[in-house]
Amino acid sequence: MEDVDVLVVGAGPVGLLLGTELQRDGIGVSVIDRMPSRGFFCKALGITPRTLEIFDDLGIVDRAIEAGVWLTGVETWVDGAMVPARSMHLPEQGLPYGSLSLAQYETERLLEAAFAEHGGRVNYGFALDGFTETDNAIEAHVTASDGETQTVRCRWLVGCDGAHSKVRSALGLSYEGAQFPQTFALADLDVDWAQPRGPMYRFEWTDAARAKTSVAAVPVRGSARRYRLSMIVPEERAASLAGIAAPDFDTMCELLMPSLPEGTQLSSMRWSSVYRVSHRIASAYGRGRVFIAGDAAHIHPPVGGQGMNTGLQDAHNLAWKLAHVAKGFAHPALLDSYSAERHPVGVDVVQSTRAALNAVLARQAANPAMRETQLLITYRGSPIVADNWTDADAESPAPGDRLPDAGGLSQRFVGHPRRLHEYIGHGRHVLLGYIDALDGQYEAFTAACRAFGALLPGAASAVLVASPGCNAPDDELMTVVTDARGEFAAAFRAPGGALWIVRPDGHIGWRSRDGSGETFSDWGRILRG
Repeated sequence: MEDVDVLVVGAGPVGLLLGTELQRDGIGVSVIDRMPSRGFFCKALGITPRTLEIFDDLGIVDRAIEAGVWLTGVETWVDGAMVPARSMHLPEQGLPYGSLSLAQYETERLLEAAFAEHGGRVNYGFALDGFTETDNAIEAHVTASDGETQTVRCRWLVGCDGAHSKVRSALGLSYEGAQFPQTFALADLDVDWAQPRGPMYRFEWTDAARAKTSVAAVPVRGSARRYRLSMIVPEERAASLAGIAAPDFDTMCELLMPSLPEGTQLSSMRWSSVYRVSHRIASAYGRGRVFIAGDAAHIHPPVGGQGMNTGLQDAHNLAWKLAHVAKGFAHPALLDSYSAERHPVGVDVVQSTRAALNAVLARQAANPAMRETQLLITYRGSPIVADNWTDADAESPAPGDRLPDAGGLSQRFVGHPRRLHEYIGHGRHVLLGYIDALDGQYEAFTAACRAFGALLPGAASAVLVASPGCNAPDDELMTVVTDARGEFAAAFRAPGGALWIVRPDGHIGWRSRDGSGETFSDWGRILRG
């Protein structure tokens, strides 16, 4: 193995996403995993709208949609009857994407393929033994599956190595939390029943024999009958499963069948698992040149499908910061903002999913809410965002917020409407401007483009949104689009001449109503340190 800028430990979804983004951005990266090859279990399923936006940025969203199943809603059934108050249909319009059921092995397959397309290759069969850190590098000691040991020198090391993270342990970071006393079971199998395909189902019973048992069913692509069933194991059966990691088909049928609708038949079990659920959060997401992400940083109940998605967004946040520092665009202090921004998100997810599981156990489970789309996550108050717009509308998107999308944009010589999000991401910062008059505003934005390009040479682009009737000329410094349907103006509630800087992760880093660009020098100082 060669020396690299970044060594990623763990080739699960989080490590693969981080490796792919870094490889795309031209950063030397190596991803290692102690397993001999990729696994084929559908442990995590739910993909949130925000994660699909990240997949869109990587160019794999259509592949993900083809490999998954759209979740059309959530239905709760009690004693064989659906309870409307605890059921809902998910909207088909109004969000950038819906919620997708995508088996974890498919997510890993898509991300590993994207990694390979950018020139990367996962080094399977390599285990991290330990590492030592110097002032300007890390020496990572790894052992190959054949027993050969070697040392890899890197500038940064990232542990995406799961709940039992060796990287987190080596850093001496605490992993605070506890374990739920209940035992849970999972099975990936075919279900023959009368229930329509599409919703996630939750089945509960009030009779004494099944009052403490709850089964959830989520559709999985592969056959029209394939589902992943999960359940709370009855207390009287939990002891008999002790020490059994993967119950056989007959055992899973004995556990599941009493709680499923009458007439249900099960077959073709692909895998099963018995496990306990924990809720834990690391005290910090890194130290010095070493970071952690995903389950190494936080673990929580699977309610709402937040776990893997939160880890993927950890990687998305860290990737552009590592790339900017590696290229010399930003001061190394920028990396401190990773823990500052993502640790509070992890704390919130651990607390909210713990409360949600308690509600499930108490038979008070609520339906998925807008927060579970993860589109509302914000980094307002982050040390690396700045706001020069003191009298902005309180409802307008502020620095730290995810950039809203806007459709119906028209571009010269393009015969179909464009979306704002088509122009952001891809490892670049974007200077976004809005004008409703040519006099002064266009010239000011052009000057701002030049200053912005000088601040981030090779890692910046610019988009100018013009109001209808404001015929801004094309310029190779920027992409010019027209807000033909007024969606941009409605979403941003901004006057002509306003500016925003959009980070590579799609969050707003800075804004101002002064279109000259002279005022983003304060944001430049944040970046440069």
